[in-house]
Amino acid sequence: MHSRLRPLLALAAALMMTACASSAPPGTGLLRPQAAYLPAAALQLCPAPPPAPGPEVDDVAAALMDMYGLYGQCAALHADLVRALEGRP
Repeated sequence: MHSRLRPLLALAAALMMTACASSAPPGTGLLRPQAAYLPAAALQLCPAPPPAPGPEVDDVAAALMDMYGLYGQCAALHADLVRALEGRP
């Protein structure tokens, strides 16, 4: 009886070992997108803020308006990057 069982066990072990060897390795995290697929604008850093203005209220208001413009540019870059990563045009 053992002589009939031994080849079956060897065949089962061989099939299990080949199944493990041919399977894909487990994923370790998110895949990084290739830079070639991202829009060029999405690969740029946000613009640097301007230096602090003088003590005058008008200077502070003008600098605040400039900061709003820089925020809009940075938000647009971020939105482009998110759309590119999600695969949307």
